[in-house]
Amino acid sequence: MYQQITTNFTMMTMAMPTNRGKRLVKMLERLLKQDHLYSDDEIRTIKSQLRVVKEEMAKAESLSKKGFGS
Repeated sequence: MYQQITTNFTMMTMAMPTNRGKRLVKMLERLLKQDHLYSDDEIRTIKSQLRVVKEEMAKAESLSKKGFGS
C-alpha cells in the first residue's frame, strides 16, 4: 500500500481534480490515524504528502475563485 501512495502522488500535477485531491486527503488522514502500522520515516512521508496535497488544493481553489459570488 505504501508504494502505491507514493506512485500516485508523483504522478499528480498542479492541475489536480478536486475530487481526487479530497479522496487522497481522506485516505492519507486515515493512514495517519493508524500510525502504529508505519515506521517514523513512513509517517513523515505521509505527513509531507498530505501537506503538499492540501497546499495544491488551496492554490487551485484560490485560482478558480474570481470574484464576490464564487
